[in-house]
Amino acid sequence: MHPINSLLLSPLLLLPLLAPAQTLQTLTLLPPILTESSGVEESGTNKIWTFNDGGGEAALYLCDTMGNLLNTIQIDEAWNRDWEDITQDDQNNFYIANTGNNSNSTTDLTIFKIPNPDTAPGISVTAEVISFAYEDQWSFPPPDDSLNFDCEAIWWDNGNLYLCTKNRTVPFDGKAYLYRLPDTPGQYVAEKIGVFDTGGTTMLNHWITAGDISPDGSKLTLLSSDKMWVFYDFTGDDFFGGKHIQVNFPSISQKEGICFVSETRLYITDEETVPGFGRNLYSIELPNLPTSGAEVPDPQSHFSLFPNPCRDWLAIDGNLIGYQLEIFDAKGSSLLILPSLTDPVKVPTGNLPNGLLFIRFLDKTTGQSWVEKVVKLGY
Repeated sequence: MHPINSLLLSPLLLLPLLAPAQTLQTLTLLPPILTESSGVEESGTNKIWTFNDGGGEAALYLCDTMGNLLNTIQIDEAWNRDWEDITQDDQNNFYIANTGNNSNSTTDLTIFKIPNPDTAPGISVTAEVISFAYEDQWSFPPPDDSLNFDCEAIWWDNGNLYLCTKNRTVPFDGKAYLYRLPDTPGQYVAEKIGVFDTGGTTMLNHWITAGDISPDGSKLTLLSSDKMWVFYDFTGDDFFGGKHIQVNFPSISQKEGICFVSETRLYITDEETVPGFGRNLYSIELPNLPTSGAEVPDPQSHFSLFPNPCRDWLAIDGNLIGYQLEIFDAKGSSLLILPSLTDPVKVPTGNLPNGLLFIRFLDKTTGQSWVEKVVKLGY
C-alpha cells in the first residue's frame, strides 16, 4: 500500500493514482499429481523440483515451467510424514524438511539430506537423516498460547540450516521463531536465534509457509498466503536484525513454496485447495529495495484485506485507529463510507456491486490516503 496525497485523490483521479499490489505472473498449472505442492527448488533453466505435502509419496517431481512432468525421483530411507519445504547448499545437496507439526505434538522432526537429484543415475536416491528437537519446547503439545513449533520454512546458509516456524498460537500473536541446525546428519537440539513479529492478528495472513535465501546470501524472503516479507542489509545470520519490506499480492491462496531463481526473481507455488483453485507455479520480480539509509516502510503500517475476492464481507487488519474508510466503484462513485474504524474491522459487502472496487483509507490526522483494490464476486 502506498501513500497518496489526499488533496489529489478525488473520485475522478482515483484510477490513475492507484498503486496496485505486486504482480504475480502465473507461469503454468502444475501436473495433476501435485495437488499439494508444499516446496519448490530451481533445477536449471525453466525447471523446478517440488513435492506433495504430508501423506504424499517420499518423492520429488521434476517439472518445467510449461507444466510438464519430466521426472520422478524416489527418496529411499525417507518418509513423508509432513514435508513442508526444500532447500539446497553450495554443493548442490538438497534438504527436505519433514518438519510439519500442525498439532505441535510431534517428536519425529527430521530433515532429509540427499545428493542433487538432477545427477541421480536411476529412479531413486538415498537420504541421510538430520533429527532434531526445539530447545524451548518442553510439552507436546504446549499450551495454546505457545503453539509455535510447526515449521514450513527452511533455508541453507554457510554450513547451517535455518528453520522459521509457522505460528498457530491462540490468541494469534503474529510471531515467527527462527532456529539454527548443522547441515550434517545426526541428532541435534535446534538453537533459537531470532524472532520476527509480523505485526498481524490474523493467522491466515501472517503465518509463515515457506522461505528462501538469495543466491548471494544478501536477501531472505518469507512467504504467507497473500504476502511475502523481504529481509536485507543484515549481518551474518542475524536475518531479522537488518531491514525488511512487505510485498502484498493481489489475491490470497494457499501459497506454500518459494525459491529464488535469481537475485531479483522468485518462483512461488500454491496448493489446490478445491478443484480449479490453486496448483499454480508463479513468478514474481522483487521491487526495488530502499537504499541504505533510506526509510524503510513499516509492515505494521500496512493493511491486510481478506478474503480477496470477497462476497458478503471483507475483513481488514492493521493499524486502523484514526482512519476513515471509503469504497469506490471503477467509475469513481462513492459506495460506502465508514468515518471511523476499529482494529480489526469487518466490512459488509453483500450489497455492493460485483466487479473491481477501490478502498481508500484516509488518515484523519495527517491527511494522507492509501488505496487498495478488491474484487467483489456474485453468486
